[in-house]
Amino acid sequence: MKRFPTRRALLALLLSTAGGAQAQGFALEGAVIDSRSGQSLGVVTERGDINGLFRAQKAMTFGILRSAGISLEQLPPEVRARIERFQTTNVDAFRAFSQGLDLKDQGRYAEAKEFFRRAAELDPGFALASEQQRSMPDVTVGGSVQLRAVIVAAAGAAVDRGKASYVVDAARAAAAIQAGQTVVIVPGQAMEAVLPADRTYTVNPPGSGDQFAGQAVVGLAYTYVQNGTPIGLGTSTELRAGEFTASNGVLESVGPAANPQARRGASAVGNLDSTPLTDGSTAFWGSWLSAPGASAVVRVGNTNFSEANLSQVDYVYGDSTRQMPTSGSAVFRPSGGMLAGATGSIAVDFVSRSVELQNLGFSIGAMSFSGLSGRSTYEAQSASGSFRGSYTAGSCNGCGLVLASSQYFGNFIGRNADGLVFSTSLSTGLGIVPGVQLFKP
Repeated sequence: MKRFPTRRALLALLLSTAGGAQAQGFALEGAVIDSRSGQSLGVVTERGDINGLFRAQKAMTFGILRSAGISLEQLPPEVRARIERFQTTNVDAFRAFSQGLDLKDQGRYAEAKEFFRRAAELDPGFALASEQQRSMPDVTVGGSVQLRAVIVAAAGAAVDRGKASYVVDAARAAAAIQAGQTVVIVPGQAMEAVLPADRTYTVNPPGSGDQFAGQAVVGLAYTYVQNGTPIGLGTSTELRAGEFTASNGVLESVGPAANPQARRGASAVGNLDSTPLTDGSTAFWGSWLSAPGASAVVRVGNTNFSEANLSQVDYVYGDSTRQMPTSGSAVFRPSGGMLAGATGSIAVDFVSRSVELQNLGFSIGAMSFSGLSGRSTYEAQSASGSFRGSYTAGSCNGCGLVLASSQYFGNFIGRNADGLVFSTSLSTGLGIVPGVQLFKP
């Protein structure tokens, strides 16, 4: 098919309701503009009753192609068939999908993903909505410290090379960072993720030297200093292979043995404690206490941080849930970990997979947080029911909590989801502070 790189189509869509009992109507307007001269090559409009929306949408698409100088008769049959095929004829699904696209353009990926999920739920045959849902990361541009750093670095590189702009595929970069991958800047191209090769896994269970075929969950919370700026991170991860070692309740390393994400090294340990779960396994928590010559090491991207550039590393870990329940509900409450004076609860519905944070409160250092609330849906594809989101309510006494960029993460542990590892990164006027905690029913 002939391409017209200097022309672009602009499309506006309005769905209106003229009253509760009246039928919905639509107005479509599309324009084709030559980007070299700014000259309009034609305007196509369609109006009518909502029942005719999708037929009008196809008519408008062909009208725009004609205005752009593309002959429909010369289109290959398979191309024309793809254009003519309806992705959906469900107005509510289409509306949800459109809202998802708008949020995606704003970098609000977690919210966009929910609208794409809703569109696919309303119309299970809406393949494009399902594809968008799968491709969306669970974080937003504003809520990812690492992603903001990537974008800042790209902008700096652009200036250094005398360029006016760099192309950054923010959604792809966010998804890669969220998955623990390394993101690199490729001059003049979209961001590319360095993807890990397929791996096989063996895991040492807590307090044992014997290996077993299964998973573990590790939550980490630490602050590292990069270019003079302290950055706090809280994470919760499901691990499955040579990516987890522990000895007598002390976490030793997280990540591949050849290049671990975090390792205790020669650092001292403190705050050690544990609690049994109802399935007979045990959850553990503690801290790595770095000092010159005896430091833990944490890898962020391609950089290892230790000693003066790495604060105390807090952790919680336990045996991962192998298969999430599909019935019933549970309310989880703080049971142990590194969030001082933790209160509140996390309600989980195993039928709808909803996770609701209810009035959480705790202290991190001198900062006291209260009223933290949020709602998420845990992943059905994750053996340990991975979930994450941004807080919708809450405050910090004297530290200016920024809800939109304060995030939480979680995974379930124990054979029957007998507990969960909860971690958080809270954005405040005084910086980003992390924490990690164990919750039990």
